[in-house]
Amino acid sequence: MFVQGGMTELEAIRAATIHGADYIGLGSDLGSIEPGKLADFVVLNMNPLEDIRNSEDVFMVVKNGRAWDSDLNELFPTDRRHRPYRFQR
Repeated sequence: MFVQGGMTELEAIRAATIHGADYIGLGSDLGSIEPGKLADFVVLNMNPLEDIRNSEDVFMVVKNGRAWDSDLNELFPTDRRHRPYRFQR
């Protein structure tokens, strides 16, 4: 929506990360990858700076030091496939 409103892709990403964290008063803990900050992040398959829609194509998520792929299989620290949910059987 930020890009539709006229922002560049980089401005939109910053609004959702660095500036968003600053706005809620957590800029010293969140919003960018730096020493001493919490490092939950997504790894994308394609560059969102080329097209912001590329931010929807998630390769993996890292949260609290654990990594999952887009199918919710844990990749690190243990390689574990998730069991199907009831609605997936």
